[in-house]
Amino acid sequence: MKSLLHAVALSLFISGASTGAVINVPGDYPTIQAAVDVAIDGDEIRVAPGTYTSSVNNVVDMLGKAISLRSTNGPAVTIIDGGSTQFGRRGVICQGGETEQTIIEGFTIANCFASWYDWDGDKEVDYWEFFGGGMWNRNGSSPTVINCRFFYNYAEYGGGICNFDEAYSANEPTLIDCYFEGNTAGAGVGGGIYNNSSSPQMTGCSFIDNSADYGGGVLNAYDSNPLMTDCTFSGNTASSDAGGVYNDSSMPTLINCSFTGNTAGDDGGAVFNADPSSSQNIPVFQDCTFMGNTAIDEGGAMHNFSISPVISNTTFSSNGAGAGGGIYSWNSSSPRLSASEFCGNTPTHIEGAWTDNGDNEFIDDCEICNGDIDGSGHVGVDDMLVIIGAWASSDDEADLNGDGIVGVDDLLVVIGNWGNCP
Repeated sequence: MKSLLHAVALSLFISGASTGAVINVPGDYPTIQAAVDVAIDGDEIRVAPGTYTSSVNNVVDMLGKAISLRSTNGPAVTIIDGGSTQFGRRGVICQGGETEQTIIEGFTIANCFASWYDWDGDKEVDYWEFFGGGMWNRNGSSPTVINCRFFYNYAEYGGGICNFDEAYSANEPTLIDCYFEGNTAGAGVGGGIYNNSSSPQMTGCSFIDNSADYGGGVLNAYDSNPLMTDCTFSGNTASSDAGGVYNDSSMPTLINCSFTGNTAGDDGGAVFNADPSSSQNIPVFQDCTFMGNTAIDEGGAMHNFSISPVISNTTFSSNGAGAGGGIYSWNSSSPRLSASEFCGNTPTHIEGAWTDNGDNEFIDDCEICNGDIDGSGHVGVDDMLVIIGAWASSDDEADLNGDGIVGVDDLLVVIGNWGNCP
C-alpha cells in the first residue's frame, strides 16, 4: 500500500497544476518539442495518445521552462520513442536549470539511446561519452517526474536517467510512481539511474530487470544522498557489483524498500556500499526487505567496504553468496543492526564485524508466508496483481495451491493470508 507521504506528495503536485495557457499536441502543434518551444512559464502542454519521436539528438528538450508536460491518457498509450537503443536518440533532456515547477507526467519513455556528448573536448567519440538514455538532467536541473515508465533505454551512465554533469551540479529530480524496466548501462554504471553529486527523491518507484556493470538498478556516487521510499528492486543484474543499488561515498536513505531476486557477478547481490576515502558516509535502511538475492563472491544481499550503514527493522531471507549470504563486511565496516531478522541465508547470515543494537533475530530456516509472492514480507494488493497478471496460466510463482493453473483458488490464498507475514 502507498504510504501517507506518497499520497500527500502526489496530491500536492497534482493540485499544483499550472494556470497558464493550455497547448494541445497534436491539436495545436504536431510535436511535443514544437509545443515546448512556444510555451512560457505556467503553461500546460497536453499530449494526446500516440508515439512521438524526433530526427534530432533529443526527442524533448524542456528548455529550462517552468511548464507542465502531461499526457491526457497515461503512459500506456503515450510514448516518447528514441527509435532504437543503438544509435537512436535520447528521450528527454533538462539542462536549463529546471526546478520542481517543470512537471513531466504520464509518459512511456522507451527505446532511447544517449546521444554523444564530447565531454573531454577531443572531438572524438569515446565509448564512455553517453549520458542518460531515457532522460538526462544537467546544469542543476531538478524537474518533477510523475507516473512515467522508462523501458529499454541505453547509456554508459544511467540507462534510464542520468543526474550528472561536468560541473558536478546538484541535479535532483523528484520521481513519483515511476517504473524502470530493461534499461541498461552496458559496461557502464547505473542501469536504471545514475546519480553523481545529486540527491533525488524517489517515491513508489520500481526497478525491474535493469542491468549494468556496476549498479544494475541505481548507482549513487560522490555525495549522492537520495531519499527512496516505497521502492521495489527486482531481477536487476550487475556483471560486477550491486545488482540493485551501488552506493559509492554516498549516504542514501531507503525506507520500506524491497529487494528481490537481484544478482551480481562479483559482490553485493542487492546492495554494495563503499566509502574508501573517509568511512564517514552512513547509508540508512529502514523497514526494508532483502529476499532471494545472490552474489557469486561476497554479500548475497549486501556488501560493505569501509562503510557502516544503519539497518533497522529489516528482513534478510534466503539470500546467497560465496561468503556472507546476508551481509558481508570488511575493511573497518561494522553495520549497525537493530530489530532485524535473518533467516535462510547461505552460507552464513553475516560475515565480518557488525554492531548489535538489539532485538535482532537469526533463524536457520525461513517460515513460509503463503501468499507473499513478491517477497515484501506483506501479503496484499501487489501479490493479488501478480495472480491477476498470470491468470489462467501455469505460472509456478502465482500457482499458490499447486493445482497447475492460476485462478480463483490462488486469489483466495492471498485474501486468506492478508497482512504482514509472521
